[in-house]
Amino acid sequence: MDLQSFSKLIAKRLYPLLRNEGFKGSGSTLRRIDGPLVHVFNVQGGSGGARCYINLGAHLSFLSTGTADWQPEKLTEAECAFRGRIEPPPEQRVGWVYGASEEEADRNVSALIAAWDSQGRAFFAPYTAYPADFVRLVEGLVPDEVHPATCLTMARLALELGNKAKALALIDSGLARAKPQATGLLQSLSRMRETAGAS
Repeated sequence: MDLQSFSKLIAKRLYPLLRNEGFKGSGSTLRRIDGPLVHVFNVQGGSGGARCYINLGAHLSFLSTGTADWQPEKLTEAECAFRGRIEPPPEQRVGWVYGASEEEADRNVSALIAAWDSQGRAFFAPYTAYPADFVRLVEGLVPDEVHPATCLTMARLALELGNKAKALALIDSGLARAKPQATGLLQSLSRMRETAGAS
């Protein structure tokens, strides 16, 4: 089996379930769009030619720079602020194995469908209702426990939600912990600090 054959099985068996839950599209990427919120499901072929990865992403339009060009129907999983993967059964270790036969491939797709039930829906659950879920997400964040780059993203979100105090805490934490060579990140955090502090 190869990526094309495995993808066809996924499209035949899993995509109808995803479409029933609001996802649209075809090929390797499906999206679920609800106002500023976008969910992305993506099948990515592995470099070895024997397995693929099932990528998940959630994003909000205002977290993208240049939102005038915002095209949610073209958003990729790699561009999402919140990202994850549906992991295969332990015996496959890394990536979803296509299988050496149609029967094996079919079993693997069955396992993927079960994993969508347990992992896929669980990934999207905290990012389902805007703004309520994101208000909770921001309020529950401990700034020093997230990466400085995540501080920038979450500070943007906090400002959009009107939580200036948490935004400033995230910005200050990111500025204090970002490495000196992360010049772009430091500049972005500094600019946001000036804007947020002046407002």
